[in-house]
Amino acid sequence: MKVESLEQQISKQEERLKQLKAQKQAVLAREKKKVSEQQRREETRRKILLGSLALKKMENEQEKGKILAELNEYLTEDRDRKLFGL
Repeated sequence: MKVESLEQQISKQEERLKQLKAQKQAVLAREKKKVSEQQRREETRRKILLGSLALKKMENEQEKGKILAELNEYLTEDRDRKLFGL
């Protein structure tokens, strides 16, 4: 075989390797995004459930006072405080 022919084959194989590495990176990025999105959905679900529990507890006046006192210390933004009349 000629050296030129071997060089061309090497060049083609190097290009193919670059393509495969790019495909691998794309697959890894998709998998990472999928995991991240699932974690975000789970976090949102936890927040909804905890909020639901807090609202249920606030039906009791004594618990409502405790929760509002905690929120008063926790919330810093005016728009958030306004939601709870603080």
